[in-house]
Order: sequence, then structure tokens, then C-alpha cells
Amino acid sequence: MTAKENLLRAIAYEEPAYVPRGNEPVMAGVAYAGNFRIDCWTDAWGTTWETTRPDMVPFPKGYPLADLRRIDEYRTPDPHALFDADESLPAQMASIPNREERLVFGQQTYFLFERAWALTGMETFMAAFYEYPGELRELLRRITDYNLAIFERYIELGVDGVGFSEDLGTQRALSISPKFFREFLKPEYARAFAPVKAAGKLINFHSCGCVQDVVEDLIDVGVDILNPVQARANDLALVKRKAHGKLALQGGIDTQHVLMLGTPETVEAEVKRVLLILAPGGGYIIGPDQGMPFPPENIEALWRAAERWGVY
Repeated sequence: MTAKENLLRAIAYEEPAYVPRGNEPVMAGVAYAGNFRIDCWTDAWGTTWETTRPDMVPFPKGYPLADLRRIDEYRTPDPHALFDADESLPAQMASIPNREERLVFGQQTYFLFERAWALTGMETFMAAFYEYPGELRELLRRITDYNLAIFERYIELGVDGVGFSEDLGTQRALSISPKFFREFLKPEYARAFAPVKAAGKLINFHSCGCVQDVVEDLIDVGVDILNPVQARANDLALVKRKAHGKLALQGGIDTQHVLMLGTPETVEAEVKRVLLILAPGGGYIIGPDQGMPFPPENIEALWRAAERWGVY
């Protein structure tokens, strides 16, 4: 069984031979240049981004829709123009080595929730659920129309799935109530994901923070993989119970207290603990619950322990 076959079996809860590891060269990604840059710049949406350190990603600082009452004046960018402007995409696909052994995901940074607040600013966005719900729905509809077009182009390019950033949670709870999630976001997710699922492609949903209250909702709209399942923001056993047989989980190894501050011995103990919770029955891809510049001895200990103990 190849690593790709094992990963697909794990995602589908179909008796993988071992727990897939995040350092295996199976998942690859492609992205169009107009989507995101690690730079100070203004994107096609009109959002201004600033970096504070050369080794950190930029953060939205200038918001073109700070007043949602001006939604009728706002023009969303043309996704096809942005996609076509990057002539490197076919070459990106062609340059992926051993393509038959890879799952390639078309990537999108700042998807719906994130894109909306990057246009309005977080304070305006949060207030809009109460003050301007109609305008907010219109904005979310337009963003979804954009994402639908991007997914269509990725599917034409020949990807195996789509992946995107959509941080929904804080360390303690969702950023918005589950009620507002279901009322405002879930219908747009369903609309965006339907053509992807119809094409037989995978959906890899990235959200940091506590998302345990909407796991069933993500299953409803067709998500295949949820990452990175932050260990200290979620009840891992609860997430596993909700996801079992329906949604694969990726990540789950505590970055903050174990991988960054622990020892190889505490890393191995954490790997064994999390495997007991998340691995049974399949549906788990082991890895850190955040991407950080880990101490080399600790990340190496993670992969050694995962290979040793992550067997079925």
C-alpha cells in the first residue's frame, strides 16, 4: 500500500495500515499569485496588508468596506482575471514530482469568514450580525460567488481537492455563536462546496481555535478533512466522537506546551496520548496543531513516535 492509498483509506475510515503522518510527501498545493503574498501590499479586494516581521505573514490593516452600508458601491474582483493573470499555474501542476503519488489541493487564503472581516474590519464585521444582517448576507453571497469561480478553475486545472484558511475559533469558543454560524455561514459553505463534491474532489478545511460546536455542521456541508484540531482549544475526545466515520482530523499534537517547550520524552508521551483518542477506526492524520519553528529534536521525536506507535 502506498502512502497515498493509506491516506485515502484513513480519510474514508477504510482500515488504513497506519496513521498517516503530516511529514509524508503526499499532500501538495498550488495557489494563484493574486490570492496572497507575504509582503506589505494591497490585494485585488482593496484590503491593505502589513507585515511586522520578515518571518511572519501579513495582517489586514486597511479595510475597503469599513462601512457596510456602502455595499452597493463595492465591486468584488474578477476571479477569472486573477486566475488567468498567473500563467505559472499549469507549470506548478507539472512540476509536482511523482504526481500519481500525490494529492494536490488548490489553495485559497482567507475564504469566507476571514475574507469578510478582512474587508470590513473585525469590529464592523461582528457588529453587522446585529446591525446590518442584510448587508452582511449580501457580502457573504458575493464572496461565495468568487470562491465558486476559483474552485471551478482549480477543478479544471486537475486538482484532487481544495483547501483554504478560515479561522473560526478563539482558544475558548467560536468567534461567533453557533446560531449565527448556521444562519449566515453554513448556507454559503454548502453552496461553495456542492460543485467540488459533485466533481468527486476533497475539501480540506483549515480553522484554528475551538470549532467543536460546529463539527456536525462541517460534515453536513461536505468537508472531508478538518485541520489542525488545536489540542488545547478543543475537547479531542468530543471532536472524535462527532467526526467518527464522517470527517477526517489532521493535527492534534499540542504545539504550545509540548512541541515548543517540551522534551523528546514529553513529545512521545503526547503522541501516544493523542493517538489513543484520535486514531481508533481511522480518520486521523497526525501532525502539529500549528505550524511553528519547532526545536528540531522535538519535531523529529514527533515523527519517530508517530511511526512507532501509529499502527493499526
